[in-house]
Amino acid sequence: MANPSGLSRTDVKKLVEACRTNHIRLIPQINLLGHQSWRQTNGKLLQVHPEFDETPWVKTPEKYTWPNPDKLYCRSYCPLHPKVHDVVLPLVDEICEVFEADAFHAGMDEVFYIGESQCPRCGGKDKAELFAGEVKLIRDHLEAKSRQLWIWGDRLLDGKTTGLGEWEASINDTHRAIDLIPRDIVICDWHYERADPTAVCFAMKGLQVVTCPWTNPKTALLQLQDMIRFREQSPSAMKERFLGVVQTVWSDAGSFLKDYYGHQQSEEYKNGQKSAARCFIQLFPKP
Repeated sequence: MANPSGLSRTDVKKLVEACRTNHIRLIPQINLLGHQSWRQTNGKLLQVHPEFDETPWVKTPEKYTWPNPDKLYCRSYCPLHPKVHDVVLPLVDEICEVFEADAFHAGMDEVFYIGESQCPRCGGKDKAELFAGEVKLIRDHLEAKSRQLWIWGDRLLDGKTTGLGEWEASINDTHRAIDLIPRDIVICDWHYERADPTAVCFAMKGLQVVTCPWTNPKTALLQLQDMIRFREQSPSAMKERFLGVVQTVWSDAGSFLKDYYGHQQSEEYKNGQKSAARCFIQLFPKP
């Protein structure tokens, strides 16, 4: 199941020691449920176990474009396949053990394929219940080993009512799962262009939440100010649910560090866009 470019155990232990020395909580991630493919390429899980595919009838196009007739963004595994968790959960255990982690991030963002009508197991079932069931199954597995579950929050927001749309929220009815999942899960609430105040939605449901920016420094600073204000202006029962801000970086570490230290501007910055490194510097200025 490993990629050739994956970290070795020795590499991971170096990261563990560096984080321990610098008082950083290290939380590893494996994309679960969604994000099992990218464009024309299936991820390792579906390469090795194609029988887990939620939509095997959707053919991968020779040239990928979005949008497309099949609404293929990323594939999902079928959460009701009887053997998928026999593979997935040991992988979760292995990565948590090598990272010496007390928490695990399961991804679970941008799930466009779930409860598809042609799936012999999921067809006709409530999509919110399917999503919540997968969250609870993973959470319960982690909780048995005293580990905490983190997930992205977009599938728990109503993209139609809020106007957030299908990327930063759900338009396929998974949003109702917010009332069906355990309250001890941490939600990573990502918004990259606007400081949408949805962290309040999660906190009011009893969930802990972090706000996640990416490349836009102005938006990130507004999100930071909001998080501080939410803590200050909330009842005592809610204050501690606003955990703070987590910078996201969707590039390789080397490119980020070169940009951060000024050795080489990232492609996104040279092309006139903001960059994750410059966003991070605004959020966490050097002492």
